[in-house]
Amino acid sequence: MIDSSNGNNLQRKEAQGLFADINKKWEEWYKATYWADDPTTPLVKPPLDPTPEGLEKEIWVKASLLVDGITFDESALEGICDVYREQSRWLFDWNIGEHRYYLPEELLLPMDSIVQVRENRDSRWLCTVEDGIMLIKRDGKFVIECRHIPRPKYYSQEASPDIIMRRIAPKRGQDCLVLNYATFCMYWANNNGCDFCNIVPNISWTKDDLQVSKRSYEQILKTTKAAFDEGCLKHILLTGGYLNQYKNKSGEIVDREDEMILSVIRAMQEALQRDDIPVNVIRTAPEDKDLKSIEEHKKKGAFSVAYNLEIWDPILFDKYCPGKAKVQGRDHWLRALEVATEVYGPGRVSTHFVTGFIEPEASLLEGVEWMSEHGIGSIPLIWSPVEGTRYSNFRAPKAEWFVDTIKKIVDIRLKHGVDAFDPAALPNDCHLCGMPSLVAEELRLRKVQREFEAKKKMKAAA
Repeated sequence: MIDSSNGNNLQRKEAQGLFADINKKWEEWYKATYWADDPTTPLVKPPLDPTPEGLEKEIWVKASLLVDGITFDESALEGICDVYREQSRWLFDWNIGEHRYYLPEELLLPMDSIVQVRENRDSRWLCTVEDGIMLIKRDGKFVIECRHIPRPKYYSQEASPDIIMRRIAPKRGQDCLVLNYATFCMYWANNNGCDFCNIVPNISWTKDDLQVSKRSYEQILKTTKAAFDEGCLKHILLTGGYLNQYKNKSGEIVDREDEMILSVIRAMQEALQRDDIPVNVIRTAPEDKDLKSIEEHKKKGAFSVAYNLEIWDPILFDKYCPGKAKVQGRDHWLRALEVATEVYGPGRVSTHFVTGFIEPEASLLEGVEWMSEHGIGSIPLIWSPVEGTRYSNFRAPKAEWFVDTIKKIVDIRLKHGVDAFDPAALPNDCHLCGMPSLVAEELRLRKVQREFEAKKKMKAAA
């Protein structure tokens, strides 16, 4: 184990130095866009300054919308696919039950908390527009205002004839380019896909105009360049399903997943004309027994990595993540996380847990403790009973359970010095784009609380 004391803060400073020009360009775009008062995008507005009370409310609202889903009336859908950004469903379909094809990707709350849209036509939550203001109501009563995210200009440009760039690499949240390098997951080939996942069914639902199953080097290069030239992005998330190894004609073992990821990274490096790019790679744990490939990935351009364990309890992991259990195995997966932390340093390695699905809270927190002790960021995704799984008619715990649990998770992370990573190191720690989890908002809340408390003490001492 390496010394992780203050490590993620050092990594954040390094990232801010490496990508200062990209961050500055995005900040200029953000201010020019949200303060423009553009009559063609009346539902794009600047945020309010964060307060502890305001963020606490937004965390509860976000938890409720991720658990219960939300329905829309037509007034809240006007301009989607035109001036406001549409849902791309670039990896999974998180919606609950039958849903519309074109929806907003996310909603922004007043203090910039971002909420992934999970439409549920039976939800008690409604998004509507009244007197030019977009509102969220619960049981017909006003709860909070919300806003749309503007549609990037690069979305409609062609990556190749008749293929628009949105289909190659859409935008996530307010600042993240996302690309699904493998729309298929080979765990599913033997009926060993994770029980809570619908990555493979999502392919058939989105293949007509949302996704393309194979993206060329040139398509990725052109899309990345156009997106960053626009200035609307400052970091990248690569993710996809498991791709198995095979023997080539020379008898050498070839790792398909490595090949695919490194090819995408090369295209993006060429597009941005730099070796160091702000890319986080969410992938399965590498299969090589000595895990030497992890160092190679870093050398070839991966800035940070996430190997998603999903479930901490070993028995539940074997049962509900059978592909991961059989191919890599839990012990190998944990060792890969340890080695990655040694290679990348603290503040650049993370794992995701599926919370609210099947694992008891005590077991989840035990996993967060282990990860935090090793300088690894834990991201608790809020489970959705999605179509395409055997659990589609189940429901997640109530929002209040998730609000309470995220406090305990953040307490553990902060106890071990694992505060918010830089967005390039862990996108779901970024409150601007971490839409399926509450961890970014809770970490931000703690920071704002500390700032308010410091101001009170200064005022009292004056």
